[in-house]
Amino acid sequence: MKEPDGRPSSQASQVGRYGGHGITLGLSIALFAWLGLKLDARLGTEPLFVLLGTFFGFGAGFYRMYRDLVLAPREDSRRQDDESEN
Repeated sequence: MKEPDGRPSSQASQVGRYGGHGITLGLSIALFAWLGLKLDARLGTEPLFVLLGTFFGFGAGFYRMYRDLVLAPREDSRRQDDESEN
């Protein structure tokens, strides 16, 4: 793995990067589950919105992780290829 300027990245920066993705995923699940819990308490629909919030939070967190780890490097690679052709 390389830094944006082309030099190899350190193990500590990789741990921080991937650890940050894990924290983002966990926090998005927790936030949407909590919002679902509050909505269920208000509407009396337990456990409907807790489950929906949990799944939505997982989907949102996973999409963010996928976008950062798969889509962004792919776009950067395409951009570099286009620049090198010109």
